Amino acid sequence: MTDYVDITGVTEGRNGPAVPLRTEINEFIQNKDMLNIYLLGLQRMQSLPKTDKLSWFQIGGIHGRPYTAWDNVSGIAGNNTGYCTHSSILFPTWHRPYVAVYEQALFASVKAAVQAFPEGPTKTKYMRLVPSFRIPYWDFAANQKLPDIVLRQEKVTVETPTGTKTINNPLYSYNFGTNIDKREFPERQYYTWPATIRQPLIRGRAPAATDKSSPDQVQRGLDSNFRNIRDRMYALLTQNGYKEYKAFSNDGWVRNGRADDYDSLESIHNMIHGITGGDGHMGHPGYAAFDPIFWLHHCNVDRIFALWQVLNPNSYVTDQIALNSTFWSRGSQQSNNPTIEGVNTGLLPFHKNDREYYTSQTCRELKQFGSTYPELIDWGVVGPTQVKQNVVAAVTRLYGTQAPAGRIAGSSSGSGTIAAAIAPFKAMAQHAVGIPQTDGPGDDDHAGHKHAEVHKHDTKKPFVSVAEGGHPSLLEDNHYHEYFADIRVDKYCLGGSFNVHIFMGDFNTDPVARMLDRNLVGTFTVFANNSDNTGCGKCKQNAEEGLTVTASIPLTGGLLDRIPDNSIPELQSLEPDIVVPFLNKKLHWRLDGTAVHREEVPSLKVAIATAIVDLPDHENDFPTYRAWRPLYDVTRGRPCGIVEGDDL
Repeated sequence: MTDYVDITGVTEGRNGPAVPLRTEINEFIQNKDMLNIYLLGLQRMQSLPKTDKLSWFQIGGIHGRPYTAWDNVSGIAGNNTGYCTHSSILFPTWHRPYVAVYEQALFASVKAAVQAFPEGPTKTKYMRLVPSFRIPYWDFAANQKLPDIVLRQEKVTVETPTGTKTINNPLYSYNFGTNIDKREFPERQYYTWPATIRQPLIRGRAPAATDKSSPDQVQRGLDSNFRNIRDRMYALLTQNGYKEYKAFSNDGWVRNGRADDYDSLESIHNMIHGITGGDGHMGHPGYAAFDPIFWLHHCNVDRIFALWQVLNPNSYVTDQIALNSTFWSRGSQQSNNPTIEGVNTGLLPFHKNDREYYTSQTCRELKQFGSTYPELIDWGVVGPTQVKQNVVAAVTRLYGTQAPAGRIAGSSSGSGTIAAAIAPFKAMAQHAVGIPQTDGPGDDDHAGHKHAEVHKHDTKKPFVSVAEGGHPSLLEDNHYHEYFADIRVDKYCLGGSFNVHIFMGDFNTDPVARMLDRNLVGTFTVFANNSDNTGCGKCKQNAEEGLTVTASIPLTGGLLDRIPDNSIPELQSLEPDIVVPFLNKKLHWRLDGTAVHREEVPSLKVAIATAIVDLPDHENDFPTYRAWRPLYDVTRGRPCGIVEGDDL
């Protein structure tokens, strides 16, 4: 037995090149037996002593608080400041072994929970499922509805070794136990709350131990931002500006004078933290990983990273000097011998073996951790070209049919459900693995799901089909214009996480209601620690330096919603000469419910950009975005608006 955690992922259930699937949570819970052993495993892992390296507390603590060494991985002398890789080129790759070690630990708890059953048919039934158990993901860009068992049910009924029992729901929250150590959790609300909570309604008052989650607030926030989240995801996976890993990977501002790469996987990820957490644990980087929803979220973040890898196989981590120090690196601001962050940088504290840590290079292949996703069935059954076509098909059906390109082309005739988009890949997975993914009715028998053959294309079928109900008047020679709000701001300017809301039309003066406003078209969430009291050394240095982060909010969906509206006669097309004066009059931005003034937050800059979009000739291609340019007439003379001569 080693004295370190040997991170292998889950080794059971592998069958040669075949590995079991991580499935979407709304599909996962349809299998009641698999759900039962999942809940039992979560309960067991959350009840392990805090001193156990594979306990919920210890693995959650890798992400932030209490900022102590994990798995005996000591930092550079004097650098006891956490493993943070936010706003870093290592953001996607560092989180991959992090998700893998969580899955490995949870699998061990699932197996132990099932082994505790007495011999008999119930134990046999559950033991058959154990090898194929993998953690679920929540595809927030395809379905914003969180199932009640995640969002609302404080108690659940499970089958245990001693009979049916009602327990605290381990998907709803994690209980820290009594006597939280203020040295570990120094912020008042976090040593006050005995369990993780989401969107607590505490603004304007002190936190109390009796505070509760606000599931309605979480769901309303997801509902009001859903279209924009989906459009951002589609843009991230299809636009040319995000084909380079550096732009795709993290929210740090790339000063290149371009308007086509302001968004990132990290920035979209930040928004989900903000909406689900608010002033609770998920909304704070130091505490987020203790909330069970963190793992549903980050499993999906890893999935999106994996999809992007298939679409862009020749782009990956490149070397750059680490600007700021972490627990395990020296930054150029603090050292004459700074660490080079790159493809071979150790992703501490994650051991690959007794001599080395995982690197971005050694965790490049997801399958080595014993899991994959429905869209990524390669397994030696099909080649890379077919895998890429599978991903293009899934991205189009999950996120593209109701994105502007799909709406304009009239290609939204598909069901658009997660089940429909991934069902063919799941069927291939079950055939290839040869072990049970379910015990009882197969996935194809789930009620309410219409499966679509998304990977079987007629390659000669044109993408554009005006007869299916699109907007032919918006097309000219098979192209049209899209619009984006490119935003940047100092990450630490407000001493914690905050939002920039974008509205198209009048908006509510009540700050609390703005996230739910009917004219809200998108939100930029900045996911940040308070640099004055955080234990994150990198965050402190980033704050001193004025680290700038960015996001790009698609506006075209909001414009399309308004074009058919006779009450807006001035908006009858997507041509710039029509859209620019409309946006100049109707587009507004506010910072966490406060009117934005340049002198209040001088780092906040908002630019409006447009691009010409060429629709593809075939279904298995993406649109092409070209001729990007800023529209200064929309922002000139407005608080925080970009003007000629400003950096992009």
